[in-house]
Amino acid sequence: MNFLNFILSDVKKYSEVVSKVVNIDVEVMDSSFVRIAGTGNLEEKVGLSMRKESHIYHQVLKYKKTIIILNPRKDPHCSNCPNKSLCKEELEISTPIIYQDEVIGVIGLICFEKNKKYDFFIKKDLYIQFLEQIAEFISYKVYVYFSSLQLKRDNEILNSIIDRVQDIIILTNRKNQIELINKKGLNVLGKIDKNEKIVLKNSSSFLNQKEFNFLYSEKEISAIGDIFNFSLEKLEKNEELNKTLFVFKEISEFKKYVLSFHENSSIILLESPQMQDIYSRISKVSKNDTSVIITGESGTGKEIIARHIHNLSTYSKGPFIIVNCGAIPESLIESELFGYTKGAFTGADPKGKIGFFEKANNGTIFLDEIGELPLQIQVKLLRVLQDKTITPIGSRTEKQINVRIIAATNKKLEEEIEKKNFREDLFYRLNVFPINIPPLRERKKDIKILIDFFVKKYYISFQKEQKDISENVYKLLMDYSWPGNIRELRNTIEYCMNMIEENETRIEPKHLPPKFLKNKEDLDDKKTLKEFEKENIINLIKIYGDNLEAKKIIAKSLGIGIATLYRKLKKYNL
Repeated sequence: MNFLNFILSDVKKYSEVVSKVVNIDVEVMDSSFVRIAGTGNLEEKVGLSMRKESHIYHQVLKYKKTIIILNPRKDPHCSNCPNKSLCKEELEISTPIIYQDEVIGVIGLICFEKNKKYDFFIKKDLYIQFLEQIAEFISYKVYVYFSSLQLKRDNEILNSIIDRVQDIIILTNRKNQIELINKKGLNVLGKIDKNEKIVLKNSSSFLNQKEFNFLYSEKEISAIGDIFNFSLEKLEKNEELNKTLFVFKEISEFKKYVLSFHENSSIILLESPQMQDIYSRISKVSKNDTSVIITGESGTGKEIIARHIHNLSTYSKGPFIIVNCGAIPESLIESELFGYTKGAFTGADPKGKIGFFEKANNGTIFLDEIGELPLQIQVKLLRVLQDKTITPIGSRTEKQINVRIIAATNKKLEEEIEKKNFREDLFYRLNVFPINIPPLRERKKDIKILIDFFVKKYYISFQKEQKDISENVYKLLMDYSWPGNIRELRNTIEYCMNMIEENETRIEPKHLPPKFLKNKEDLDDKKTLKEFEKENIINLIKIYGDNLEAKKIIAKSLGIGIATLYRKLKKYNL
């Protein structure tokens, strides 16, 4: 790169200044051996290549030092010069122009007259020092030019970055006038007046951020985010220059964000080797419509994995329909799955009904607790898997559907086959790509990640200040066997977030469910899963209540249908 060409006007000015001071012609050559500036007799040669005639300049570029030729043709430096016999110079001083330890050019004093040479000798040392200083000035000009260019590019990159940030970003000066604002901010505030001020009305803590209102151009903005104050000392007046950075969302947008967080809260990547292997398998099977069956204990997150497969698949733009096969009464399950035509049976909706499979068309249907399906429905499901067709009750016409089927069960289907409770042909049709989720007790590495995740989820959901977790609580939760798996862990954290007081900043053992505080010999890992389930339901009833709406919330929290919850309440006499 010919750096000197970027500051060509400055180079020419410096050349003229040097020539007037020392009364000798000056020329400047760039790193490509092109004369870019010259005075006197050398001016008419500007723009011409010096590669063949610049014997000394080659040496300056090589050694990065000033070369002084007081007796041209006789000086040792001239011994190998091919143009020595044609040389008419009486004096030559050549100084390198160095930028970032690289010679980017040469500035030279060229004298053709003996009387000027004698005048030069009187102040020789001073003039050489002056020439070297001019070379440094030129180098500095290059530095300033590229620093300015770099700063401009950095600002462009910075502006490009902040324009991609989903939060509103505003920087104000000490007069509270806007100096910088991103596109998101411009969309909210509109046209910016440099003389207009931001007037902060109030500010209070909300979760781990600030909730504040401010006025700008007669428009009031309600926001949630952060406010950062910066102070720089102004040396000449010994006063402070204050700048304030606002990073926030509008209240309305923040509410959408919280809702989005809850809708996607099931998506959390865990770090245990077992789960990493599952994620790897998911990434492979998601690309096609292979049937998948997910097995694992209750509460291990089978629905989460199913949804993850759907989101990564070509069906992701279609619906994701969840069917809890164990929560639908046997008499209704066929009509729920496949639908019915109008007047299909007594009590049917006169308009007919669309079944879950048709609702899932061009998407994914997740058949949870598939081991609970009655045998006669298993036959129909096998037909759907083979032909991708359904026949609603009361219809003689088959309907073609494009549905990916993912099944899940906490039962051992091989044992159910031996008991004649599950069809062997359906099992092999479903079991093309099995994914088994290990219980939480076998992947301790995931427990802490899940604890932190659920704490964050619930402090946002309950609109509480962010809570820390004591090491004792971590230890108790890490040492626990979690027979109810992730669902039990989630409910435990929700219990803690209900028990902790507003003025408490940390979850302590006292906030945990009573089972965690019992003596070692009474630890709950000796309890059966049914005992845990009953205790869990009792705790949730204490938290949410016993009315219909509360039971809907409890059922959703447990990941079961309302009908299943009522059966469990009846079983446990609750």
